[in-house]
Amino acid sequence: MTKFSSGKRFGVIFDFDGTLAHTLDDIASAVNEVLVQFRFAPLDVCAIRAMIGNGLAVLLQRASGSDDSAIVGAMVDQYRPIYLANMLSATQLYAGIASMLDGLTDARVPMSVLSNKPHEFTVPLCDSLLARWPFVCLEGADDRFAKKPDPAKALHICARMGVSPSECLFVGDSAVDVMTGRNAGMSSIAVTWGYRDRAELTGAEPMRLVDNPDQLAAMLAHD
Repeated sequence: MTKFSSGKRFGVIFDFDGTLAHTLDDIASAVNEVLVQFRFAPLDVCAIRAMIGNGLAVLLQRASGSDDSAIVGAMVDQYRPIYLANMLSATQLYAGIASMLDGLTDARVPMSVLSNKPHEFTVPLCDSLLARWPFVCLEGADDRFAKKPDPAKALHICARMGVSPSECLFVGDSAVDVMTGRNAGMSSIAVTWGYRDRAELTGAEPMRLVDNPDQLAAMLAHD
């Protein structure tokens, strides 16, 4: 089991989709069902993969190509029950995530989740997949705070965890996550196993770039 240093206090905020869990297949299935219902052409999963990260309305706007806010709003309403009913059909934690979270838990490192996925989806998904670990906050997008990369909710979570921004790591799979960490005064770590290519992540200039959960665990482990 990975051992994490308890000599220096720090906290970790994780993105969810593409960082802790592979959610793409269930998202793509719901998106395509909605597209067909609204007479748009369904998309390849790889195309949908590149559209994830800025919230549900942006995802469906990108997928449909529609600039009509009324149509996109109606698509969002249609998507919600479809995804809620099937969001755990194929979704699972990435290999290596569980052991990494075990190590952080053993070291009593405070952990939280901050996603641009709607809060109504984020919480039940985390409750199902992350229940064995003591996360301080499980936060998705809602009306209380602006979405990432706005830093307000990240800073709120940081305060809830009892660490300063300079003592917090923000871990995610997109430039949005790197920017969120930077905007909040946190150290950003980008993971390459998620939904963005390496070039985008490198261009965002994270503090570190990691290729698998074991590498991330090793980075946090003491010598």
